[in-house]
Amino acid sequence: MPVSTVTIDLGVIDDGWAAEADARPAGLPRGWGLLAAVGLVLSLASAVPLPEPPHEVTRQPLRNGQFHLTGGALFVLESDRTPTPVEAFDAADGSTRWTYTPDGLSTLSFVTTDGDLAVLSPDLCRSGVTGTTFAVDLRTGRERWHATGVPVRTPPGVTGTVVLRSLWSDGCGALAANTSIAGTLRWQAIDGAGRTLWEVPVEPGTRVAVDTAEQGAVWAALLDKQGGMSIVDFTTGARSSPVPGVFAGDLFAAAGDLLIVAGWDTSGTTLTAYGRDFRRRWESHVPTGPASGRTDRLTVRPCAGALCVTGQRTAVLDPATGVLLWTAAGRPALTTVPGGLLAAPAAGRVTLLDPATGLAVTELRGWDVLGVAGPRMLLGLQSADGTLLAWSAGPEVTPFATVEGRLAGCELDAALVACRTAADEVLLLRLPTSAP
Repeated sequence: MPVSTVTIDLGVIDDGWAAEADARPAGLPRGWGLLAAVGLVLSLASAVPLPEPPHEVTRQPLRNGQFHLTGGALFVLESDRTPTPVEAFDAADGSTRWTYTPDGLSTLSFVTTDGDLAVLSPDLCRSGVTGTTFAVDLRTGRERWHATGVPVRTPPGVTGTVVLRSLWSDGCGALAANTSIAGTLRWQAIDGAGRTLWEVPVEPGTRVAVDTAEQGAVWAALLDKQGGMSIVDFTTGARSSPVPGVFAGDLFAAAGDLLIVAGWDTSGTTLTAYGRDFRRRWESHVPTGPASGRTDRLTVRPCAGALCVTGQRTAVLDPATGVLLWTAAGRPALTTVPGGLLAAPAAGRVTLLDPATGLAVTELRGWDVLGVAGPRMLLGLQSADGTLLAWSAGPEVTPFATVEGRLAGCELDAALVACRTAADEVLLLRLPTSAP
């Protein structure tokens, strides 16, 4: 039976939240509120002695490339070059560990680590080809194995590296659009020594949905040409027998522990949720249809304990009951942050939202989200020649250091922080143990 819903529509996402954040005493000219807030932060930072500043470990040129901080090393990839050189720097002192350049014409954009293994892989949509994944020794850079395809982002509990091999058009198009694949798709799990743990082939004409759980994918749902739905478990490689049923729809998605089947009409989208055992959980209608002109016309994913459905507008549901909690105009980049909140970041402003209501808990004006590490967000307040760094675990902001230069997106690994700078460099910092 349909579940009754309660909708709190915030209207245009930026204007609505900005209006609430701009609330100020009568007679105070617009704009002075922001200046006063920034001044207060800077005065507090100057009045209270800041802790020991971060230690600059190294600065390396990016050359319009990519960087990743993981496994106690900083990796710099010249991804505009073919083949792509990858240089690894020791995060303890910034010394060069090794440089690895793959054979052939492989381009590389990403690095993940697992134990003593570094896995180097391409950006499938950027490369224009199926691509190749390379696994090298984390200490020496010596190649252990390579495989055609790109890794699936899986959580730590999944053994080995799960590599997706497909036609480029399927991996970069059909999977995102939830349309039938044109060629054979194959998942292959590979251990650190290069041994194949399992393989699962998927037939042409199948529609594929990979788990969108925030911590990583542990399963995928497959709808074959005969209308049978089956599941692939990335922890074991097992594929269930196809189950016929009412799974046909405009789109289906694997979202955490839910299989969502969606169908849309002029009034919006009807979502039907099933468990991984194919038992029906709930049905709900949301006031959003698919966005036109996009590969990902409508997406369904877990977000901060809720379920975010994004198409022409965004709807947030209770994943246990399907009750519609709130909606927002457009496709805001809602991100889960510490404290069980959702962040709607924009340039120079971070709005923290209660995922159950969509209401703003606080507005961090002037700040940019630089990265998230466990229970804390790293924030930056930019000036003409420097960045004030602060930690936040929710509404509270605790400045702890200033750094020369303007910093952009950062990656964090324990007490290490690596950030892109305005000078096309990557800056690696080690935070003092006394940092909050």
